Amino acid sequence: MSKKSIEDILSDMENGDKKPSEPAKTAVKFKKKKKKHWKRRIILSLLVLFLITGGVLGYKAYTLAQKVFQGGGVPGLLGFFSQGQLKGEADGRVNILLMGDGGAGHDGPLLTDTMMVLSINTRTNEVAMLSVPRDLYVKIGDYGEGKINSANALGEQYQYQGGGAALAEATVSKVLGIPIQYYVLADFSGFKKIIDTVGGVDVNVQKDLYDPYYPDGTYSISKGMHHMNGDEALKYARSRETTSDFDRARRQQQILVATRDKVMSASTLLNPAKMNDILNALGDHIRTDMQISEAIRAFDLVKKVDQGKMINLVLDDSPDNVLRSSNIGGAYVLLPKAGFYDYSDIQNIAKNIFTIGPLKTEAAKIEVLNASGATGEAKKVADNMSGLGFTIGNIGNADSLASTTVIYDHTSGAKPNTVKYLEDKLCVKSSQQPADGSGYDFTIIVGKDQLNKN
Repeated sequence: MSKKSIEDILSDMENGDKKPSEPAKTAVKFKKKKKKHWKRRIILSLLVLFLITGGVLGYKAYTLAQKVFQGGGVPGLLGFFSQGQLKGEADGRVNILLMGDGGAGHDGPLLTDTMMVLSINTRTNEVAMLSVPRDLYVKIGDYGEGKINSANALGEQYQYQGGGAALAEATVSKVLGIPIQYYVLADFSGFKKIIDTVGGVDVNVQKDLYDPYYPDGTYSISKGMHHMNGDEALKYARSRETTSDFDRARRQQQILVATRDKVMSASTLLNPAKMNDILNALGDHIRTDMQISEAIRAFDLVKKVDQGKMINLVLDDSPDNVLRSSNIGGAYVLLPKAGFYDYSDIQNIAKNIFTIGPLKTEAAKIEVLNASGATGEAKKVADNMSGLGFTIGNIGNADSLASTTVIYDHTSGAKPNTVKYLEDKLCVKSSQQPADGSGYDFTIIVGKDQLNKN
């Protein structure tokens, strides 16, 4: 009997020979085992490759973490998969000061062009960003008075405990009246590298921008959607000569949110080369007083937030905001409208940002009419709502006296956050009334019942 190859035996079985001989069975088993061995080798090879790649990135992450995380707590490689509870998380709110400076090779390398507080509501999974203008004139620890953006430089100059960023953190905390648990400080080079690494960001430019005084030459961009590389994004975020510092703060928030979305996308997180480049940028250009387990936890909280639900506010000198322009020693500065070093209105916004943010988004126009019989009651009510995002367009007297306060809603319920705030503030229920052509969203008739409340 001639010997059959394994292939011939398999062919006979396929053609109806259902009972192969014992040698044939042995040969088939051998063939199947051989196939399994190859599959196993391929899987093991891929696993080894993955572990080597992950190990290289993990080791790099470990070494770079020692540069980035000034708060200490850099773990072994397996510790990079752990999370730690954030300071303030148990109380329901975590505040992180985000700062950007020029870094080496720029004028005023330690002055923070960007200062904003990222607040995470750990109970509702809401996130808010509040930009603090760099020209706000404040007391800076024991180092005198100056613009708030100089706190980092002063801290470095005088070797403040924890460094310049720690002094900036303490200064912003005092001005806003809220605890700042952490800071993150990045320079311009790191900012550009991260955006280039993720392939650029998409930004909706709200209006045409033309700046012939930009440090590196004329900068201009048209209104509409733009895909920006790192250099373009930096110019968009820094330009201010032909607009305002407040517009710039809003643009910085735009870029930050767009970068967050790109970094957290699967195309970035699952790309070892991109992650390697991001780690390099982080290690050389970013510092934080977080521990790495805390940073992982913060990353996990922020990535869940819908961009459309983020609250974005800027402290500015607009009529319905809390700052005013001034001049000290020939330098342009911003001061609180409430009075020199009176941060009460600023602190009201910072402390209640998750309530005030939606109000500013609705931007209701309100008139307040006095029907209490006491002089100045309408103005008192209006003053108590300053800085909340409302436009108080008219303060005057009602046609007749009233014993109780009334809130007329002319929007048919289109601005529910404002309705709720006014009802809670004045302790009365609103009633809907058709718009009368005056352009106001709400009319408040201040009755006698408010006399003991203001």
